[in-house]
Parts: sequence; C-alpha cells; structure tokens
Amino acid sequence: MSGLLQRFLPHEEGFFDLFAKQAANIHVGAEALHKMLTHYTGVPEQVQIVKAIEHEGDEITHALFTKLNQTFITPFDREDIYELCSRLDDVIDLIDAAASRFVLYRVDRIRNGTIDLVKVLVSATAEVEVAVRALEKPQDALKHCIEINRYDRRRQVRRRRQRHRRRHPQERLTRPCPDSIQHLP
Repeated sequence: MSGLLQRFLPHEEGFFDLFAKQAANIHVGAEALHKMLTHYTGVPEQVQIVKAIEHEGDEITHALFTKLNQTFITPFDREDIYELCSRLDDVIDLIDAAASRFVLYRVDRIRNGTIDLVKVLVSATAEVEVAVRALEKPQDALKHCIEINRYDRRRQVRRRRQRHRRRHPQERLTRPCPDSIQHLP
C-alpha cells in the first residue's frame, strides 16, 4: 500500500541538485579566497568577488527553503534538509566574513601559514562538494565525510602550530615546534 500511496502523493527530487549547486558554490568561494590571498593586490575588488559568490549562496539557500516549504514528501527528513542547508550556507558566509576582514582590518601582508590554512579549506570544500553529490548513496557520502574530518584535524593542527610560533618566536630559531604537531604533512 505504501508504494501505491507514494505514487499519488507529490514528491520532489530537485533537492539534491540544489545541494550540489550550493556545495559547488562553496568550493568556488574557497578558491576565490585562496586566489585573493595568493595574489594579494586589489584586495577590495577581490573581496567583492567573494561577496558576490556569497550572495549566490544566499539565493540557493532561499530556493532550498522555498522548495522545502512547498514539498510534501522530501527525500529525507525536513529537519535534516534544513540543517544541511543552513550548514552549507554558514560555510560560504564564513568564507565571505574571512575575506571581508582583510579589508576591514586593513591587512597589508599575509602571515605565514595563512595560505596553508586556506589550502586546507579549498581541499575540504572540494570534498564537501563530492560528499554532497553522493548524498543519494549514503555509504559513498560517509566515505567523504571521513575525509572532511581529516581536513578539519589538519586545520586544527596547523592553527596550533601558528599559535605556538606566535607565542614563542625565539623557538623558531633554536628548535622545532612541539612533537604533537611535528607529524603534519
């Protein structure tokens, strides 16, 4: 009976396409931030490019929420769709916020390690894009989620390394960082 009922009730499959579009937009935003930092000239103009990408993300988020509110049967729980959509939007919002701070605080040069952190971000967003495209096959998506977690651990280690080097600048000349962060590739 449930199969017959599902044929008559309206349902929408376009969620996955919008999720994929949002994930691709996030990756484009991360790449734009990376480009801005590696070619650190004309920063206000490059920030506007990141902001335009973020606005595109807002449009996609709005389309997802509209579709969610208009759809009776969704591919998975409404709360999960809302949460995924919100989290994806948060990523592009934070990328935009990071880029904007370079203008806001009038940063004249990039600190050592910043570009390395953004490279991790670009790699992680590429993996997010692949994971989101694999949502229709949860086992495939899970493999990518594990890889995303590895990128997050790399980011944490690099942040600890940067913090340690800022707090102990003389140690750079005399000895390497603590063993807990030596193993980072």
